[in-house]
Amino acid sequence: MDFTARHIGFVLAAYGIAFALIATMALATVMRYRAVKRRLEELERLGAPRRRKAAPAPSADSTSSGDPTEEQPA
Repeated sequence: MDFTARHIGFVLAAYGIAFALIATMALATVMRYRAVKRRLEELERLGAPRRRKAAPAPSADSTSSGDPTEEQPA
């Protein structure tokens, strides 16, 4: 990068703004994750029921790939 160019201020400002926006979005994501995690822990502590049951784990002897369009042997 040529730091003696006349437009260097614009280039550095663009990099600074881009960095600030990305950092802000990353920080907002982390803060939202922590808030949701705290809320989930609180609900689980209070014994709130879940909307859906967890999907059962596939059995070890199953040879199916889990693809619903896959034909099953007869």
